Amino acid sequence: MPSKKPYVAVRSAKKKQTRSSVNRQETHWWQKETRKLSAAQLCERCNAVWFDGHWHTAPAMAAALRAKKKLAGKSGKAGKQVLCHECHLAANGPADPTKQALEGALTLDGLTDPAEKAKILSTCRNFSARASKRDPEDRIISIDDRGKRVVITTTENQMAVGMGKAVDAAFKGGKLRIVWSKDDMPARVFWVHK
Repeated sequence: MPSKKPYVAVRSAKKKQTRSSVNRQETHWWQKETRKLSAAQLCERCNAVWFDGHWHTAPAMAAALRAKKKLAGKSGKAGKQVLCHECHLAANGPADPTKQALEGALTLDGLTDPAEKAKILSTCRNFSARASKRDPEDRIISIDDRGKRVVITTTENQMAVGMGKAVDAAFKGGKLRIVWSKDDMPARVFWVHK
């Protein structure tokens, strides 16, 4: 009885390079990050700490860095001012003006009662404060109050979605709609009060 030949994947070896395989070979935004800071740094605005290649919420480390900076300031060796990406974005706008600064937008519509509007905005701010404690990159960029309509822009698209869901759960009688773009950025969230 003749032995069988071993299986060889010929199709994958002959596979042509398609448009989707070329797109997968491109570099992504996280590969284009700026040079990593060598030592731990403290954001002057929000007290986020840069170490291990990312911004973190670390209160004990932030206090130690503030004390170290205070001692360096007394000796005349004050370092340069450092801002995290989100604080820089909120203060100065995007580095490239042709690109969007926001990743998520929450539009609250039909807010006729000022007391209820204040409660809804308080819910959004509280959600943002909790999210910023977990991850300092989750922030509200701006709150644009236009009377019956309020537009809240965020640095993360998932934050806008979560904030919209929190408002929808807390205030019954509204209608929530989430619109994702093809590139998953920005997310547009609409909540209409009835």
